[in-house]
Amino acid sequence: MNRRKFLTSGLSAIALSRMAKAIGPQTLEPAAELIGGATKIADHEASAGYLVSLTGPGQGVAFFGARAGSKLAIRYASMSVGTISVAVNDAPAVKVNVHSSGALTRSYIDAIMDQPIPANATVTISLASNDVGVNIDRIIVGELDLSPDIWNLPPLPVAAGPYSAEWKALGRAYTAPEWWREAKFGAWSHWDPQSKPEQGDWYARGMYMEGSPQYEFHLKHFGNPSEYGYKDICHNWVIDRWNPEGLMDLYVEMGARYFMAMGCHHDNFDCFDSKFQPWNSVHVGPKTDIVGTWEKVARKHGMRFGIGFHDTPARTWGQFMPVRYTSDKTGPMNGVPYDALQTVRDGKGKWWEGMDPVDLYGPVHNSQAPLNSPYANQFMWRVDDAITKYHPDVIYFDEHAGDSQVDLGVHMGLGFLAPRLIANYYNKSLQWNHGRMEAVVNLKGVGGHYNSFQNTPELLPDVDRSLVKSTEAIIEPEIMAYPFQTETSISDWHYKTGQKYLDAQKIINLLMQNVCRNGTMLLNLTQHGRGDLDPEVVRTAKDVGAWLKLNGEAVYGSRPFEVYGESSVCYTRNKGNVYATLLDWSGGPVTLKALRAGGATLGRISKVELLDSNIPLAFVQDDIGLTVTPGANPQPLPGITSESLATSCRVFRISHDKGWINDDDLRVVAHGWLRRCNLGTGDYNNDLTTSDTPGDVWSCSFTGSSVSVIAPKEAGAGEIEIQIDGHTRATVNLSTASARQAQQRVCEVTGLIPGKHSITIINRGPGRVAVDALVVQ
Repeated sequence: MNRRKFLTSGLSAIALSRMAKAIGPQTLEPAAELIGGATKIADHEASAGYLVSLTGPGQGVAFFGARAGSKLAIRYASMSVGTISVAVNDAPAVKVNVHSSGALTRSYIDAIMDQPIPANATVTISLASNDVGVNIDRIIVGELDLSPDIWNLPPLPVAAGPYSAEWKALGRAYTAPEWWREAKFGAWSHWDPQSKPEQGDWYARGMYMEGSPQYEFHLKHFGNPSEYGYKDICHNWVIDRWNPEGLMDLYVEMGARYFMAMGCHHDNFDCFDSKFQPWNSVHVGPKTDIVGTWEKVARKHGMRFGIGFHDTPARTWGQFMPVRYTSDKTGPMNGVPYDALQTVRDGKGKWWEGMDPVDLYGPVHNSQAPLNSPYANQFMWRVDDAITKYHPDVIYFDEHAGDSQVDLGVHMGLGFLAPRLIANYYNKSLQWNHGRMEAVVNLKGVGGHYNSFQNTPELLPDVDRSLVKSTEAIIEPEIMAYPFQTETSISDWHYKTGQKYLDAQKIINLLMQNVCRNGTMLLNLTQHGRGDLDPEVVRTAKDVGAWLKLNGEAVYGSRPFEVYGESSVCYTRNKGNVYATLLDWSGGPVTLKALRAGGATLGRISKVELLDSNIPLAFVQDDIGLTVTPGANPQPLPGITSESLATSCRVFRISHDKGWINDDDLRVVAHGWLRRCNLGTGDYNNDLTTSDTPGDVWSCSFTGSSVSVIAPKEAGAGEIEIQIDGHTRATVNLSTASARQAQQRVCEVTGLIPGKHSITIINRGPGRVAVDALVVQ
């Protein structure tokens, strides 16, 4: 092997002054040898006046006598995208990601990696057969106070805690918090630099697709993407009409119980003070921590706070970045590369000097294998950075939880990253919430039309109870066993000039269609690029809020009835009552077939009331249903400008004598138990909570002096132990040799001191057990 010995230079005075923690000349000037035909090339701007050029496999440079440290920084110049190999002493080489600095001399990038290095170590930088050529300026070893190299971050460790990064363990440990089950309705600010042109969603992609409407608009109003790219949209994003206090007042008035801020869309621009993405709203454009501002304002208004992350590997690395690595195919700019191919060198003398476009647009790559890209690891750290800074109650991912779906030729989903993200967030949430589980994760593709677990269907029951699944605009077709969320927008997701809006009646219709199926709705009120709302949106939001203020007991904290509804009617339960929300009522007699006499859930009806009305209602409950006849014409709901909403969307409160506590009602905790619904087997509310694992615990608090446990008896069932306030009161065998028996009163405990108590039901095996309801007196 050809070796030529030389000595590298230390940092220049200018470079040294940029470091908060200098580490001494011995570390900066180790002896070194060239390997395998590596050469020196002159560069008067380099630290020593020359660079070490590595151009082919086997070439390298070995640095001797390095000081001990935990980080290694390699300053290099390159015109390529790929990797180099780095070894410490005799350890196997590791790969370090590199990309173009724009020139082979006089333009440099620092590759920084976490790498334990013992004292007097030998550090070797070399090229393997699959590596790319670089020119090395210097290395630095020590505790470096440099900005993170977002393309060479270590794997994100999962925070310590009871949640482990595995679907089955997550599913057995997690239960959606009470605040989420109560909230039902959230507000979303789906707003970022893509809002500036006011040309709709996915602008940061469409503007680079020659011939598309967004490209043509961009060409006319801003210029060719080779000269004015998305980074310039970010730079010139003005938000002078953004009034977060006023908007949050409106969201609260609208009836929202939680708020979702845009953390980062597919465009890869962070709307917060990001440690791992320099292209963010604090450093570029508005120079404002948008997420941080939203968080403070939301908390001030008593709102639960969430952050949305759309910058997943498949979306951003796979779908948005690669379309930018091209140029016009026709016209005067034919062949001139778009700005996504610019390098840090191109920024000299411009507003973005010192920033690397690669950090926004990615190094040149194709759309394949996004989960194994260097971007995937960076994405994990950016999410962790945001949750650590802002302590959100909910985080939303515009992505599938699994990995079996393909969209636009890209393999979608978080796949193996998802359990790690979730476990890390849940464990950290426990820390800042003093041990209380208050966290919610939204992910898509958990069953349904876009099921992302087609290759691993056995995981679905565990995934379903590990998080709160979400869908965009598509409402679940039936009652779901576990809470879900549907996201929808009052118009386009990003503002589009001339857009049409949903009216208030349609929004209430969508909300109730979600709530009656065990869902929640997250509504985006589309903002102008400068941050304000159109007057029509404000008026609609106020109408929605006025309706919810009068009819909210059918919504907030409710649970599904045994069926979600029938023609233009949605059913919910709350505090022992059943609610029928009529979505298109003429004000005349109506028959509600699901509320017939002798049903599994509804008892004998004693009263029917029209919310916010004193008109008398006559009713008859028989085998056909519940027929309600108003004694007068109902007056429109007050405070609502939409006549159709004020007159056609009304709610009946129905009181009956079977207002039991269902197995999934408020205050129930059942880690490891499995929810089953839409059973059709005669059980109360058409659902059960079941367990196949001895030792599983179902618990609930109640107020009263007696309690009865309702459960089915069936062949092969096991036993349950029933405790009241921690003391065992009975052990009950739920098996039977005869036909299945629904709604059995298997245990009754009386004579309790009136007041608050707790009941615990433990699966004692050996067969499956189920809890159906409690009857409290």
